[in-house]
Amino acid sequence: MQSLGDVTKIFFIISFTLLTGCGKKKLETQKGRPPVPVVVSKCVRQDMPVSIATIGRCRAYNEVDIVTQVSGEILSIDFEEGAFVSQGQPLFHIDDRKYRASLQSSEAELARARAQLSIDELQLERSKSLMNKDYISKQEFETYSTRVEQDKANVAAAEAAIIRAKVDLEHCSIQAPISGVIGKRLMDRGAVVDTMKKLVTIRQMSPLYVDFFVSENDFPKLREKFQNKNNQLNLNMKLIAHKDTTRKGVLKFLDNKIDYESGVIQLRGEFENTDYRFWPGNTVGIDVELEILKDALVVSSESIKVNNMGKPYLYQIKPDEASVTKHRAVQIFPELGFRSELLSVIQSGLNGGDMVVVRGNMLLGPGSDVIPIPEASDSMPGNLSQQSSTSQQNTMKE
Repeated sequence: MQSLGDVTKIFFIISFTLLTGCGKKKLETQKGRPPVPVVVSKCVRQDMPVSIATIGRCRAYNEVDIVTQVSGEILSIDFEEGAFVSQGQPLFHIDDRKYRASLQSSEAELARARAQLSIDELQLERSKSLMNKDYISKQEFETYSTRVEQDKANVAAAEAAIIRAKVDLEHCSIQAPISGVIGKRLMDRGAVVDTMKKLVTIRQMSPLYVDFFVSENDFPKLREKFQNKNNQLNLNMKLIAHKDTTRKGVLKFLDNKIDYESGVIQLRGEFENTDYRFWPGNTVGIDVELEILKDALVVSSESIKVNNMGKPYLYQIKPDEASVTKHRAVQIFPELGFRSELLSVIQSGLNGGDMVVVRGNMLLGPGSDVIPIPEASDSMPGNLSQQSSTSQQNTMKE
């Protein structure tokens, strides 16, 4: 009967034999793979902007609600909904007949008050000489004097009533207070409106504001750069719905508190929009430029992958005379710096001019034969496409 130690030795010998055989088979299969076509690009040195990426929304530079300041029937609407209107352009006209009548009544009251003032001033002047000759008492003179003061007050009140009547009459003709795009009207012609009734909204389209948030972790560095650059930082913006539509702007405003619940702070930028490509309410991607890294070594961010351990890596293309294509993919783990959506800064591990794989990484393993295709190539030759398909099939079989 065999001892327990002998059984253990036999188990380890069998296991080692099986593992060695499988490893040899896998190595032979790896050597038999066809070359993998990959898209490559160079590591280059260039100025790299360091920025904070976030999301924001466009806001009108000025947004004005047109409201009635007098009551009456709307006689005319003098604009097209959704059209551009200029400052001073007529928009609505409200029936002004009663306001014209009120103005005429006020003007008549002013004329009456002035006439009465003239009469009483003459009477006061006569009373002065009569009082000096003791024909009238001092009390009568003071009565004439008080009457003149009352007349002056009546004239002032009539003048004020005329001003108010003129203002009411002017408010019957509503004009655009700013230039911009006018929205949908909320009242129709013939409707009778009261005061403070909203009729329509005008939004100024150029320049535009953009409101966005950054986290309290990013805020200290942003605030430091903002102060060092005379309270002005550059913004790069693009429409989320149409990423080719971009615009440059400047950061103008930092809020005075960080939100207690979300841990973010609100900021506001400003940018020109003379072509009206951006619209109030648009969602935009924003990069707040903090500084420029001079002569930084950068690669395409698409080339950077992350392994199961969370460590970033990429494949570098190196010449190899033993390879069928004279090129092999070597997996490296570079030290990364700032990363944007398009470019990543390499702090160590690569040199300027080195070739890295941008697309095709999924089919690669360390030491794989590769067929480099410059990133500028828009199409892949037929034979390379076929080889890529064959490589994918072999990988799936394994």
